[in-house]
Amino acid sequence: MKNINIQWVTQDVGLFELDWLCEILDAQEADINIVRNFEDFKTDKNSLVICNHAVNYRVCLDALRANGRQYGVFLLSDENLIETCEWLHDPNCLFSIRNYVHPMYFSHPKVTTIGLGYKKDFKKYLTHKSAEERYNVWVFAGTPHGDRRKMLDVFESIKPNQTHECSGFCSADALTTRGYAEMMTDAIFALCPPGQDSMDSFRVYEALEAGCIPVVLARTAKMPIYPSYWHAVVQSAGVTDVPFILADKWENCANTIDRLLLDKSFIPTQKECQHFWINVKQKWKELTNTKISYLKI
Repeated sequence: MKNINIQWVTQDVGLFELDWLCEILDAQEADINIVRNFEDFKTDKNSLVICNHAVNYRVCLDALRANGRQYGVFLLSDENLIETCEWLHDPNCLFSIRNYVHPMYFSHPKVTTIGLGYKKDFKKYLTHKSAEERYNVWVFAGTPHGDRRKMLDVFESIKPNQTHECSGFCSADALTTRGYAEMMTDAIFALCPPGQDSMDSFRVYEALEAGCIPVVLARTAKMPIYPSYWHAVVQSAGVTDVPFILADKWENCANTIDRLLLDKSFIPTQKECQHFWINVKQKWKELTNTKISYLKI
């Protein structure tokens, strides 16, 4: 990465996505310059600018442009799909990597969409267990707001299970990263409802990283994507088959789990998910590194 700067413009003290960024960018922590003040932003080279809409990253893009530098934008947020992404029209902007499928930008020639990834330190607490070695059929950790309570009621009869309810994202009463990782490692299936503001959720990618089978809704009224939202997320990896448990209703997902438990086909399904995730991550890594190579001139 010596030929370019990788700069993360953020006020997130915990650097939630750090481990995921290092993996997907094939980088070390030392390769990523954490920018909390504009004075620390470098304009001596072309840059990959990692950012979200909670910070004024556009002033950094302006500085690069004023210095004749080219850049790419790695947009971590935009779960509400409100970013105008006006910098895509700038010739100095060579590409954008983003989370969250946005219908307006999904086919844009400069835009590549990838998944949210997993939280910092999550991987280091994971242990490998086959589906047969896992105690709980399913688990869920999070805030049971809205339709999530109904979801939990649908799956309650499928036992054993484990839930941990908390008051909000990264709240004080949430599981520790270690506790969350250990809970996921001991489950065959992980319930992954939509986030509060988006169809997408960190849970899906953390479930895959932990060797669980994600259980998701295929689409929502806000995201009526066919064959599913998840097919759209992994399309950039050239993947057409998604081995998750997915349906339009939680009841249908629960019926599928019952069937997989009855004939023990959850065992090959877990292996399919593991192979799927390894392949998708590798493809995303290749894509991001190809994009970054555009800046190395």
